[in-house]
Amino acid sequence: MRNAQAVGIITDPFGGKEEIDCFICCHCNSNVHVKAGVKPDELGSWCTLCMKMHCAKEACFTCVPFEKQMERQEAAYHARRSYG
Repeated sequence: MRNAQAVGIITDPFGGKEEIDCFICCHCNSNVHVKAGVKPDELGSWCTLCMKMHCAKEACFTCVPFEKQMERQEAAYHARRSYG
């Protein structure tokens, strides 16, 4: 991957390490491992609304950024607390 957001380090029980480029889904905040030589179509998809990569999960094709989801949950929490 050209500009990886993160590098995942996978270790085996015998001490071997493998580094894999990763990106973080903008809609569900999951790590997606990118293997070398994979076509961009197989990684996930590009969200044209928030202009970021997302994973190929069905729920992530609807553009609701993770930050927006967290803000909604916090607002609901504060509303419930204010009701007494």
